[in-house]
Amino acid sequence: MTLLTFPHFPSNFPSLSRFPNNRFSPTRRYCLTTTTAPSSNTAILWFKHDLRTDDHPGLLAASKFQSIVPVYVFDHRILSRFSDEMLELILFALQDLRKSLRDRGSDLMIRMEQVQATCIFAEQEVEYELLFIMDVVNQRLNSMKVSQGTPKIELWKTPFYDIKETSADTLLGREMLKSSESGERSYSFRQMRSSESNESVFVTQKGNVVGGGTYNVLNALAAYLRYLEGTAREDWQEVHAKLRASESRNGASFNALFGPALTLGIISRRRVHYEVIKYEKERNGGFIPPFGYSTATIEAAAEAVLSKEWYWLLALRNQINNDEKQSTRIWRWNGFLIQYTVAGEDGPAVLLVHGFGAFAEHYRDNIHGLARAGNRVWAITLLGFGKSEKPNTVYTELLWAELLRDFIVDVVGEPVHLVGNSIGGYIVAIVSRVWSILIKSTVLINSAGNVIPRITSLSLYRPSDRQTSGATWLGSRILLFFLRLTIQDIVKKCYPTKVERADDWLINEMLRASYDPGVPVVLESIFSFNLSIPLNYLLEDVKEKVLIIQGMKDPISDSKATVAMLKEHCDGVIVKELDAGHCPHDEVPESVNTIICGWIQKVESNILAGFPV
Repeated sequence: MTLLTFPHFPSNFPSLSRFPNNRFSPTRRYCLTTTTAPSSNTAILWFKHDLRTDDHPGLLAASKFQSIVPVYVFDHRILSRFSDEMLELILFALQDLRKSLRDRGSDLMIRMEQVQATCIFAEQEVEYELLFIMDVVNQRLNSMKVSQGTPKIELWKTPFYDIKETSADTLLGREMLKSSESGERSYSFRQMRSSESNESVFVTQKGNVVGGGTYNVLNALAAYLRYLEGTAREDWQEVHAKLRASESRNGASFNALFGPALTLGIISRRRVHYEVIKYEKERNGGFIPPFGYSTATIEAAAEAVLSKEWYWLLALRNQINNDEKQSTRIWRWNGFLIQYTVAGEDGPAVLLVHGFGAFAEHYRDNIHGLARAGNRVWAITLLGFGKSEKPNTVYTELLWAELLRDFIVDVVGEPVHLVGNSIGGYIVAIVSRVWSILIKSTVLINSAGNVIPRITSLSLYRPSDRQTSGATWLGSRILLFFLRLTIQDIVKKCYPTKVERADDWLINEMLRASYDPGVPVVLESIFSFNLSIPLNYLLEDVKEKVLIIQGMKDPISDSKATVAMLKEHCDGVIVKELDAGHCPHDEVPESVNTIICGWIQKVESNILAGFPV
């Protein structure tokens, strides 16, 4: 079976001693073009975001085959999404993985021309690009025939919530017991504590995140969890110092330090949770406290991996249940899962951005309306909303602007007509100002932000200026409780001319999202938003390419005053007034679609003719 031709492995690729023999025959070693076992009993193990041997169900599933060929592919479609520091981490992780496999009598193939195999084991994915790659491989396999039949792909995942009778705690315990009984290295804290090694766990040049192999990450995790205990070890002291430096808000340091290792699969979410619970029991005489975790670092680690598991399952379910009306996809940004929707095959690119508390589907009747008119339409659910991930981080208008910038570059791949409603409009205006090369035109629908006639000074609050206080923590929880009780009334008031559009589906989707992990953290951002940079400044350099759509019955802002100020202080901006409330795109979608389509046609015609808008 001819599979793929892989790029050569870097010649300076070193090896590290890490893991013990366990699953592989100590006498079997795999060559680059053939296998020593009959093809009917050979499997390929395809490593992607699971760069470890610890807690790896794919290894267990593949062990029924006599011969296993581990493979890693340097695929630009995967690697191009990563920062330089993440690429460094991949090389360090592959060093460790390769040495681990060699210790088990195997090796990691980086270039493979031909392997006779009947099965490929690969981790189940939720990201669209990776699903596309998997589909291509699957189609290739279906077109092949070997004497034993058609080769197949078997997908595996690490089940965080084990629905079978054997718990993850028991499984991990058995594996650790095996290692202990065979005299192999254990990852227990007591053994690590007595280790003489004080090498840094921050292996990249920038040294901002934990990396290396699985042992390295587990060592750093042990230091992180035991922050309150103090230590004389230099490597643990370094973890504690980095923890303090990256604690932009309570608990945010865990994602900052360990997020990349989790994304690359150097350590599994389940293994982190196992170590957290084990240490919590050590602290509390074998019991889990009923009123929360006993230290802040334990709570941060547990909540982070539980949250990541929740959104991974949510993304997987959306992939399975996706209807054919529109394509719902997942994109990974900075390690977090972002949901977006695509419609249309030809025409100008249009990106729709929702407001606070909403999601991509808030443009439910715009996505296909604009696509049918000859556009390619993307609608994104911003980080912290809808079914996108809601990590423990500091949410700012600048964070969301950077998200849009990267989405346009990485996913859309060309300049767009950028449309935003409410706070989404303000974020769109920031992108238009800072990265105007990415924007063909800007459409603001009842945008947040003010118009200031004479700008004397501008202030920009950075994430470090917006750290959590006791007041914002309490305020966000009270606000969340209030919103859940009154969401229906609030939304209906935003639809004054067509109240029926604020239907049960919309209300239920908003309520559902309000119970996701991390929602209170997102709501804390309401108390630290900085909208002091006026719209007329943000639109100053692109105002000839700006369309304002304003619902004149907006209960949130004074639409008449807003329109008057825009017309007076934003020369060249086109304003369209509608008999609607705060969300005219959803309240009167036909009218908004007609206006946007006409606008896009005008802009595109002028671009082709070489004229300004």
